Amino acid sequence: MKKSDLHIHTTASDGKLTPKQIVELAQERELELISITDHDTIGGYEEAKTEGLKRGIEVIPGVEITSDFKDEECHILAYCFDPNDSNMLSFLNDQSLIRVERAQKIIKKLNKLGFDITFDEVRAMAGKGVIARPHIAAVLVEKGYVANYREAFIRYLGNHAPAYYKCKYKSVEEIISIVHDAGGVVILAHPGTHYSDHDLHEFIEMGIDGFEYIHPSHNYLLQKKYERLADKYGLLKTGGSDFHDIRFDEKINFGVIAINTKIARRLLEFSDDSKHIHTTF
Repeated sequence: MKKSDLHIHTTASDGKLTPKQIVELAQERELELISITDHDTIGGYEEAKTEGLKRGIEVIPGVEITSDFKDEECHILAYCFDPNDSNMLSFLNDQSLIRVERAQKIIKKLNKLGFDITFDEVRAMAGKGVIARPHIAAVLVEKGYVANYREAFIRYLGNHAPAYYKCKYKSVEEIISIVHDAGGVVILAHPGTHYSDHDLHEFIEMGIDGFEYIHPSHNYLLQKKYERLADKYGLLKTGGSDFHDIRFDEKINFGVIAINTKIARRLLEFSDDSKHIHTTF
């Protein structure tokens, strides 16, 4: 089977490898098509695309967008949009500013809990990438406050933990409109058990284009559930490793948790305007 991975993070957000290193690893693991889906940024796309052209790896535009669904954080994967669309770029810039605000608020909460941690330390940990909670977790680990990322999220940074700060993100409906206007497709990321059947049908009614059915957090039953739902409504199916190179098992999963390239290429067929990303090898 020719394999593709449509969910990968790099140093442009909270991943450990650069876009170039990701493409090198993709070639090593015999992936044919990938998408860099950093959080709220496409900062890694051009580097990955350039390296992909050298190595015969097709790289399509992607991003994991943070949105709001029923007053809860919801992750949306967008693909095949025009990476030069001005409205899309403006929106993603706004998202990065929201992330800076969130980091500052979280750090203040951690300070009140007695932790000596500064925004400058978190900014340095993120480098040129968009700031994300794993960067805060990394500082907590580096300073010895927690043993690992998992502990940091369970005890302090998770969605219901004491240092969590909820931002006001755009609604899923707004995200769908922005991505569609940029010629892209919209996928519900790693739905798992987060949503009721009623919720899932609401996503469909809002105009979502498909579901991420292959994901490390999905067991076989969940995979089949989202595969059947997508097939029933004629929607897209996507999947990938959600690779960050943070957890010990991620390197093992990269190239293993993947989807058939024939399924991945349906994104290109489904997109309103994918002429800006087609590449012939």
